[in-house]
Amino acid sequence: MKTEPGRGGKRNINRRAAWFACAMAGLLGGAGISSVRGEAEALPARTFAHPDRIRYDGQCLTIDGRDVFIYSGAFHYFRCPKPLWRDRFQKIKDAGFNAVETYAAWNWHERAQPAGLDDFSQMDLTDLEDWLKLAESFGFYIIVRPGPYICAEWDTGGYPQWLLTKRPASVPAGQAWLRGDDPTYLAWCKHWYDAVCPVIARHQITRKAPGQPGVILVQLENEYDYAGFSDDVKRNQVRALGRAALANGIDVPLFTCWTHCVRGQSDPLLRQVFDSCNFYPRWGVDGIANDIAKLGREQPDAPRMTTELQGGWFSRVGGQLSDQQDGLTAAQINNLTLFAIQNGDTLLNYYMLFGGSNPGDWGARDMTTTYDYNAPIREWGGVGDRYQRVWALGHLLREHGARLARSKVVPCTVTGTPSDVSVVLRQAADGGRYFFIRTSQHAESRTGTARVKATAGDTTELAIAYTLEPFGAKVLYLPAGANEPAAGEWLPKPAPEVVRPARVPAPVKLLTARQQPDSGPAHWLALRPGETLAEAGLYDSRFIYYRAETDSATKTNLLIEHAPGDAVLAAVDGRAAAGVNTRGGLTTVALPPGPHPLLLLYENRGHANGGLDMERASGIQHAEVSARPLGGGRPITGWRMHEVPEATNRPEVQPDFNVDTWRTVNADDVDANQLRAGRTAVFRALVPVSTAELRSGGLNLQFGRIDDHGWVYVNGRFVGEATDWARACKFDITAQLHAGTNCVAVIVQNTDGAGGLGQPSLGQSSDGAPLSLTACGSPAGVEAQWFAPGFDDQSWTATTVGSTATNGASALLTWYRLAFALPAPQPGEWVPWRLHLAAAGNGFLYLNGHALGRYWQVGPQHDFFLPECWLNFGPGQRNVVTLSLRPDGRGTAIEAASVEPYASFAEVRPAGATPALRPQ
Repeated sequence: MKTEPGRGGKRNINRRAAWFACAMAGLLGGAGISSVRGEAEALPARTFAHPDRIRYDGQCLTIDGRDVFIYSGAFHYFRCPKPLWRDRFQKIKDAGFNAVETYAAWNWHERAQPAGLDDFSQMDLTDLEDWLKLAESFGFYIIVRPGPYICAEWDTGGYPQWLLTKRPASVPAGQAWLRGDDPTYLAWCKHWYDAVCPVIARHQITRKAPGQPGVILVQLENEYDYAGFSDDVKRNQVRALGRAALANGIDVPLFTCWTHCVRGQSDPLLRQVFDSCNFYPRWGVDGIANDIAKLGREQPDAPRMTTELQGGWFSRVGGQLSDQQDGLTAAQINNLTLFAIQNGDTLLNYYMLFGGSNPGDWGARDMTTTYDYNAPIREWGGVGDRYQRVWALGHLLREHGARLARSKVVPCTVTGTPSDVSVVLRQAADGGRYFFIRTSQHAESRTGTARVKATAGDTTELAIAYTLEPFGAKVLYLPAGANEPAAGEWLPKPAPEVVRPARVPAPVKLLTARQQPDSGPAHWLALRPGETLAEAGLYDSRFIYYRAETDSATKTNLLIEHAPGDAVLAAVDGRAAAGVNTRGGLTTVALPPGPHPLLLLYENRGHANGGLDMERASGIQHAEVSARPLGGGRPITGWRMHEVPEATNRPEVQPDFNVDTWRTVNADDVDANQLRAGRTAVFRALVPVSTAELRSGGLNLQFGRIDDHGWVYVNGRFVGEATDWARACKFDITAQLHAGTNCVAVIVQNTDGAGGLGQPSLGQSSDGAPLSLTACGSPAGVEAQWFAPGFDDQSWTATTVGSTATNGASALLTWYRLAFALPAPQPGEWVPWRLHLAAAGNGFLYLNGHALGRYWQVGPQHDFFLPECWLNFGPGQRNVVTLSLRPDGRGTAIEAASVEPYASFAEVRPAGATPALRPQ
């Protein structure tokens, strides 16, 4: 039933892009989160399964009787080829880290659908097991985050696509099922925990001799504050996950992140879970202090933990690469880390410490192949100034971590410093003092003398001369009994320089390629009417072909509905159709009259990693043919917007309401931040309609999407409701229009992320009939593995790299193979390699048969890491890069290609030496 706001039936639609959740994490530190107690004495004491092995209090973890400052970094095993794990672990170890952290992605381990809840035959946890073993061999404590929701800019946030087929029909459309407390969902979560938790449990320190490395913490769920559920629902799921973890042998402490509803709980299970924070402040580091303090007030008997301390940021298709973004410098990561320690954090985990890659199609929707993150350890394993800073911090904590973990803030008065320079004193139990001195000014350096005097106890004033780089931060350490700055030392101490080779190999230009159009599947999978790709057993986001037959002499317009951003190309009688137009989630194709075989190529831009859109079915959602042009219409422009306090009883939808002071907006682009999260607004535009248009009848008001929830009015009359932010919607408004100027108004309620209107237009209603899509299948090149290094491509057409795009009119998908050779590595030198590529079209990349990732014509990524474990080096050794491309407006072509060394990241590695930095 369609309803106006205030007339009942309104659904609460939530959609949180998890990347936005991460970005907003630092802004949550206010009141308004219910069910939190701040007084430890009102709550039962926390209990520990093995308090002699691991326990915690309000300051830190105590492991095997020793207070431990946890200095950790994220390293996802599924984002790095296994032969390179040892190199990455060595660099982490050399930098002074005592812990590593990883998500465990359910969909990576159970790729095919099991027969039932008790069937684990499709589960393969080898990669997790091997990674845990190797981490232990390097002596690391380990933090594991098995979700089931992990976000991580990963396909479906870690959920298997087949899980969507388990969603009960009783769950209303527009209501989230994943991450809730529906019994069917929780039963499948238990299925995942029943498999993954025993593996994790085997590696807990509680299963090992004292002093041995292993798993110390396990997380339940992930960033749950950003899911659109009540606190009761959230607590129900966390309890269910906790029970499943305990039942499967997890006996180290459990924690959550950004899950306020577990703080201060007296529930026997939730009482054993502590919450933590995630911070991505860029230059706004000072803003995290309130959240750390709030965490301490609400959990006075748990340590302050930052599960994700900014180690960089990811890149999105069409955006900026990680190392091109502002506020991710060496000074920033040093300043941020010392500020967290200064404010009492004793468990720190960088996200990411090593970012890696999104292999194949595993990245979430619209994520680049690179997950470099500008992390201290780069995607290709190279290190630079950001690594040197975390190395220096790691060596500081190796010496002072235990004392800092038990240190207390000493109130002081500070004079002689500018407003952007602060001094905070922490004192250790042995009397040693740590003066944290930093500036929030990131454009200029600071030099001066701070006069510091404790307000109680020893009130001797110290004059501390300091010099700070832009956004600089340092610690002056005075041992117990020392009362002069000259008797102390400045920390962290600089890391040694990385030794680079004097020369590196020259780039290898790729001048020729072989190309072959893809003819479509040799094997077709029959589709039932309305069947989704997941229901058909296709769980990834590769290119998919659909087959259909048109047979009308009059219905010559094809309308295809799909997720906004996806694309569909069409071929009629084996030749690419010319009249294809895509706006939002609608693709229209002009068809010739009469019977014709129809081949459609569907490009899935990936599965979302957060919010309700994770549950969107992949593939073509609906297709129909019509005698009228469909979907295009004429765009409605001239929109104005005004925020309102609520959606009900809005006089602003009436035509005579004065909107002269409202701001104008671009309604073609929801992501242009029309409407902020948690806000409601009225959007209005004037639409001229001619008498001839009215006489033709069947006029539709169409939107590519209304994000998140919308109520539509024409000339003050309610015409319908939009409840799914990710779908196109249309309303027959013929009866509400009149000749002349008409007023269209939309009340938009934005729950999360960017909100507003997308692609509004006025067009004719369809007289269409559904088109049956009878079968689907994979590209011929995927079926026959044209990307295999030994594949014989001699029958393919030779083409010159740098040629103009030519294949748009003749092929829906074209494959290219480029061969090259690399010189043998020089002894004592390590040189990582990349592919530099500019091409017309979107598609997938392969190296010697390994799936590298996606290529997007729009960029920003044009350099792709080539893992050395997949390359062949030396005389007579051949490498092959294979690329499948669908045309994106101008055909397909390889415009430029070369294989190049990451010259500025090469390292001198004498025989027998380990990689990364060592103290000199």
